[in-house]
Amino acid sequence: MASELELKLAACPDKLNKIKELEFPGISSQSPWQTKSLVNVYFDNSKYQLRQLGVGVRVRSFDDQHIQCVKSLIKSVGGLHQRNEDEVSLNSSTLDIDAIAEPYLQILVEEAIEEGGELKPIFETNFERSSCILTFSDATRIELSLDHGTIECGEQQLPICEVELELVDGSADYIFAMGRYLIKELNLTLSNASKARRGYSLISDFNPRLKVMQVTELSQGVEAEQAFEQICLSSLNHWQYYELFLDRDNAHGAILEMYRALMSLQHIYLVFGGLIPRNATKDLRRSWDWLGEAMRPIVDAAKHKRYLVRYLKLKADWDLVESQQQTIQQQASEMIEKFKTLLNTDRYNLMMLNMSQWLFSKEWRDYIPEDERDNLQIPIIDFARKQLEHMLKELKRDLGPKLEMAPDDYFKQVSHLRRALDTGLFFGSLFDTQKRLSYRQPWVDVIDGIRELQMNHYIAKLQLENHQQDETDEWLEKRNTPILDALHETRRSAFKSNPYWA
Repeated sequence: MASELELKLAACPDKLNKIKELEFPGISSQSPWQTKSLVNVYFDNSKYQLRQLGVGVRVRSFDDQHIQCVKSLIKSVGGLHQRNEDEVSLNSSTLDIDAIAEPYLQILVEEAIEEGGELKPIFETNFERSSCILTFSDATRIELSLDHGTIECGEQQLPICEVELELVDGSADYIFAMGRYLIKELNLTLSNASKARRGYSLISDFNPRLKVMQVTELSQGVEAEQAFEQICLSSLNHWQYYELFLDRDNAHGAILEMYRALMSLQHIYLVFGGLIPRNATKDLRRSWDWLGEAMRPIVDAAKHKRYLVRYLKLKADWDLVESQQQTIQQQASEMIEKFKTLLNTDRYNLMMLNMSQWLFSKEWRDYIPEDERDNLQIPIIDFARKQLEHMLKELKRDLGPKLEMAPDDYFKQVSHLRRALDTGLFFGSLFDTQKRLSYRQPWVDVIDGIRELQMNHYIAKLQLENHQQDETDEWLEKRNTPILDALHETRRSAFKSNPYWA
């Protein structure tokens, strides 16, 4: 199976022209630019099963040639895309499933057809591609491509204007070096959305799923280092998935999901601190802290908006909520635009590119003595049990059933509870699913109860504009008392459950 490694960057037409004039540093030779027009027809069925399976099927036509390509994503982070790929020449632009040579991809396509019916054209891309080959002193070769055109689905269109750096052969380090050069020189930004994903966004009856953080799929025999990589990629993919929802109506929800992924990433470094030295993650942790600080105001605004929506469902005081909703909506919209601007900065894009290289090149190994690297190959199952047991001890210390807890006490434990639930997501697939879900549910209920308390306190502050303090306090106590009682009982029940990892 062929494996494709490429870095994608978003650009604009004038920057594409500037790239053709650049003298790229460190290269020993550059081939002449060659330009061709490409028409790509993408296929799926009426249930979009290929998309659900993470498979792309297209037929590319140019110069009377027709190439069928089937791809499945291995991983994507920081603009770097790794895919399994099967390519075959066809006599026409008609799809030929039987021509797929790679058995794994053949099985996925056949599964999609069985589940959702025959494949049909769903959208196409039409663009002009200018390409050259950059060769470096160690014979590494990178194909540099500049794409300019459109994605078309019926009367709907999106522009294509992007740069692709694909490793032909040699060292991937040059991919990252070239990416950094283009970000710094021309302020390009990383592109995590493939042409296919953008094409699907034009389909009227295709609704992308709103994902929640899920367990990372690990096998019990997987080694600790590989598990660490997979868990990191899972959180990063969640972040990148929701980047593309920032232009939609539910952008505030996307912000909360991105922040959720950020908190998960920060927690991963804590959980694996015994295997991955802290000095190996120092720069990354500093970057995530910077991003977290930048996100906090917009996260607060997004939470407040969610509280208002939740409060309305309780048939609450409409006048109070409506006036505040307008204020929050304006604040959230302004903050979202500011956040989107941050995502276009050199600092953010270089941070994500560095994270991608850190993972791809396993740079943490440089910080581990040779005689200690065997620890990275230990089976993850024993390590997971120790981490889950440590998490439970901390929960008993800070949320034990005998503790009397006021709302403020619960608020202080939100990040702790979230870390505990994340630990379960990191390692949950190693254990029985039903036992894990049963054990997890009371803690999910605790989190939900705390959200209810947080909503009440937020609404109480709003009520102070039209009510006396004693009236608001009385309202708040009436609202909080049954929630606090339920939380206490839920904690007692949670600690009685047998751990699923024991």
